[in-house]
Amino acid sequence: MRIYEKVNRLRFNLAVRSILRTPPVKLQGHEYTLLSMVQHRDVYSYLLAVKSFCRYAEPSRVVVIADSTLDTMDRALIRRHVPGVELCEARNFQRDGIPTGGCWERFCAIADFVRDSYVIQLDADTVAVQPLPEVLAAVEDGTAFTLGTEDDMTIVSCSEIAAWARPRLSARDHVQLVAESLLDQIEASTEYRYVRGCAGFAGYPRASLDFAMVREFSHRMEQVLPDRWSEWGSEQFSSNVLIASMPGARVLPHPKYCAPHRRRTGTVFMHFIGYVRYATPLYARMASQISKELLTAA
Repeated sequence: MRIYEKVNRLRFNLAVRSILRTPPVKLQGHEYTLLSMVQHRDVYSYLLAVKSFCRYAEPSRVVVIADSTLDTMDRALIRRHVPGVELCEARNFQRDGIPTGGCWERFCAIADFVRDSYVIQLDADTVAVQPLPEVLAAVEDGTAFTLGTEDDMTIVSCSEIAAWARPRLSARDHVQLVAESLLDQIEASTEYRYVRGCAGFAGYPRASLDFAMVREFSHRMEQVLPDRWSEWGSEQFSSNVLIASMPGARVLPHPKYCAPHRRRTGTVFMHFIGYVRYATPLYARMASQISKELLTAA
């Protein structure tokens, strides 16, 4: 990590502690479940994410899938700031026929909780800065959504994404691009679609997903990509496929919803993905600003 990134990370770690002075989340809002997977190092950033989000889209239920690193103090802190939160062990969502690690437990948890309600998956490194009308509309309409990674992202066929990906392959490609290049190999007997979305922020309508669907898709991809299917990134690829294949699925408008380096004046939601998280002091400024706004509102 470069020196300026280390400085920006230190700034954020100091600034985000101000979220501890803000009021707890109230679970009395829209009929959906807000689900996140949290590890020890992300507890403060998770509180920033969930509090910034819930002020614009209050859920009726909050679930945390607890990584094995989450200790007793972490859990107590989360419970104090999110009263009524349901803490579930990640290991309890490991399933036969589905990879472990790499956020697969989170995906299996979504497949469980979506039986009873709409589920929004919210990463701990996200920040909501203004109202989220497209998200609330998707919950109200019962349609899936995902966070786009570029402008003008659209849902396409398996053959279209494979044709796009193959010329971009090189010797050391991420598993997502490799999987995209092979997606047409399972197209003939399926109705799968695809979008280059981000599993860090996505909406799943009630009863739109189950373990059987996740296992079936994982099995199909393991057959065409046996040596790499368990790598980190395969879960996001799977989310992209299964969301895009849901009737009426939407891609949130970009850059209204985007990574911080692509933000514009009208951006309402940012995902501070790893490689740009500490590139500037923005994450620290957002932590301070949102804490002040929450205190002022209280």
